[in-house]
Amino acid sequence: MTQSGSPTGSGAEFVREMARNFWYSAILRAAIKLDVFALLEGHPLTSQEVADSIGASPRYTQAFLDCCVVLDLLIFSDEKFTNSPTASDFLVKGKDSYVGDHAVHHTNTWASWGRLDEVIKEGKTLLPFETGFVDEATYWNDYMIGQHNRATSGQAVQLVQSVDLGGKRNLIDLGGGAASYSIALCQANPQLKAVVVDQKEPLIVAKTFVEQNNLTDRISLVEGSFFEAYIGAGYDVCLISGVVLISPDEDCRKLFKVAFDILEAGGLVIVQDYMRLDDNPQRKRLDTLEDLYVLVVFNPGAGDREGAEVTSWLEEAGFINPKSVPLPTQLGLITAEKPAN
Repeated sequence: MTQSGSPTGSGAEFVREMARNFWYSAILRAAIKLDVFALLEGHPLTSQEVADSIGASPRYTQAFLDCCVVLDLLIFSDEKFTNSPTASDFLVKGKDSYVGDHAVHHTNTWASWGRLDEVIKEGKTLLPFETGFVDEATYWNDYMIGQHNRATSGQAVQLVQSVDLGGKRNLIDLGGGAASYSIALCQANPQLKAVVVDQKEPLIVAKTFVEQNNLTDRISLVEGSFFEAYIGAGYDVCLISGVVLISPDEDCRKLFKVAFDILEAGGLVIVQDYMRLDDNPQRKRLDTLEDLYVLVVFNPGAGDREGAEVTSWLEEAGFINPKSVPLPTQLGLITAEKPAN
């Protein structure tokens, strides 16, 4: 495997390696679900000791741990296993850089991807909990916690560093999910208060994170659709993160109009999402795959859009001075302003 995730080799071996790719994600998922990385962090163990700790078959555990080694998830030395640097940095719960929940979320979609031929022929979305692989509550909880992983492992820092909210005081976060980015922006801007609008399930997760960060006096949670909930007006900044990718075109246009109407004159809108903002080959690969992913497991009207298209929708809603901000992380930004009268 290359770092970009594409199989190595050529010809028949390229095909065989591509067909085996799901083995790797299965091993990663199992290690996360079995909490192997927390078990081995700073505490090398033999295969038998791992098997005893997780209550598993010694023979299967040995084969599984050997696979983790060849996939660079673990290191084997002096008859004991311990975390690789990658696992230690990104797969140990409790660290800000942890992305294990995000990985579990992606593997929750296996059964939908396994029926991709059917999905393509019928032009339909197959939500993961409709396949029976995972129940609905677990799927959405893993999704929201996974998106929080994305924020805390680097995306939130990129957002904070890329937008100047020094003069802003009232943020509305439409479809704000776990409130991850509202938390980051409020922490970076002490004068800022935020209102996060989303459905009941995401806000249960958001409430926990807001409380953990001691921001209950500055971040309010409003339950409901941003098209229907009473969200007031008078905001000077609006964040729309992770919504455009998974929504039909008409909903995106409607959402941008909502943002325009609730912002004060001179207010700032920030769109953060997967978007095609530059010609980077690695980004093109990811955006191409992401475009199919959201069709399969989110919405038949979803899509990884061209930045120019998103910009045109913002201008159609009345915004001016749009700016595209490609980032080194997976999500990019487009900002625009409401005219200052």
